Amino acid sequence: MADGAAPLSTASGEDRLGALHDDLLHKIITQYLPVTEAFRTAAFSKRWRHLWCSTPLVLRDVDLPEPARDALVPRVLKEHPGHFRSVILSDCRLASLDLELPLWPLVLAEKQTQKLDLVPSQPDTLSRIPAGILRCGSLKELSLGYWALLDLCGVNLSLPNLRRLALVTVFISDEDLEHLISACPVLETLQLNSKRPKHVRLRSRSLRCALVGLSMVEDFEVVDAPLLERLVLFLPPCGNGVSVKIGYAGELRVLGHLNTRFHRLQIRDNVISPDTMASISAVIPSVKILAVTVDFGVLWEVKMLGSFLRCFPNIDTLHIESALHGPSVAASGEHHARFLQEVCSVECLRSHVKKMTIHKFRGDQNEFEFLSFIAVNAQELQSLNVVLQQEIVSSTDDDDMNETRDKLQCLQFRTGISGVLLVLPTMGLLSSVKKATDLTFDDPFRF
Repeated sequence: MADGAAPLSTASGEDRLGALHDDLLHKIITQYLPVTEAFRTAAFSKRWRHLWCSTPLVLRDVDLPEPARDALVPRVLKEHPGHFRSVILSDCRLASLDLELPLWPLVLAEKQTQKLDLVPSQPDTLSRIPAGILRCGSLKELSLGYWALLDLCGVNLSLPNLRRLALVTVFISDEDLEHLISACPVLETLQLNSKRPKHVRLRSRSLRCALVGLSMVEDFEVVDAPLLERLVLFLPPCGNGVSVKIGYAGELRVLGHLNTRFHRLQIRDNVISPDTMASISAVIPSVKILAVTVDFGVLWEVKMLGSFLRCFPNIDTLHIESALHGPSVAASGEHHARFLQEVCSVECLRSHVKKMTIHKFRGDQNEFEFLSFIAVNAQELQSLNVVLQQEIVSSTDDDDMNETRDKLQCLQFRTGISGVLLVLPTMGLLSSVKKATDLTFDDPFRF
């Protein structure tokens, strides 16, 4: 026993652990014990014998001993008499599960499973998803990875309690995706990163957060999502670009990352071009937090940045990721003059933006020209963070770092603030996804 730890029983034989309330014991079993240890609590004491049976099952196959994992998973699913709170299968062979427990999707439904995660850590091929999974009415969270979701339109799907849906590298058609989402009437969070569909049409009366990977998508459209608050686009397309159309999303508050090189933005019926000026029909006034990726060394992208910003007149928090999409244009007086001409007409930069972060800053002259403009013209700016990536800094000599720091300190901001230089590691994709889908994070793009 560790020094200072309270004994489990007193000298008189009093069982302190057994005296704990059932609710607390249930929590200990489900949150702190692997499933094999939780099962053994039935032999711990008379007081604990009913707990395994009455505690909703929390099964993570990685908690089971590896040599017997394929045999133990179907056994646990079959023999546990209570409901299933969470079943996470990432390492057992589903072919073995099909053999040992052919009706396992039915078992999940009968046991009122609330959370199901079927994302193999080492996928081989795309297997066809059992239709019963998509008729498990008790599910509140469902994650599917490396599955083929085929011919769903001909299946009676029903997920009436599902609030979170993650589809990771799945194969699904345009129509089947729409049919699946329509079968989730209370869906709040959608994560989509699929091999198909090529054309994504998002319709949901309940959806609040959508995280969509566009690597294999040709066009993406928010058709009707009246409660959508957060739309996060990640993974640049493999081809020349992707059309991003926002139709009806009256509550949209957080949007990013719009990419000036790869995204062809459309607001309702208005296609946004480098020369687009502000108009009532081409704006989304609800957006408060915007993230944009731009190469400051390419004039065409700078012009596109200006057009993007005009579409969101009420931004108060702006994130700009400085990217190198191609050979940068050398800085010149002509370039700087045209640059300033493009951004000076953006009203939100001058009169609305209060917080700004420049990500992946490298200290190029074109980047500093943008900061110089912000310093002079941003009338409401309250904070500016300039983020250098740790990986870039490690390959930069001290003189370059000191020069970047000195040039930033020399900027005189109209509002009296000073830019803050930060050196941070690049956030991994999994961490970014987790943060983006967590609505308790007000700003998912904040470092």
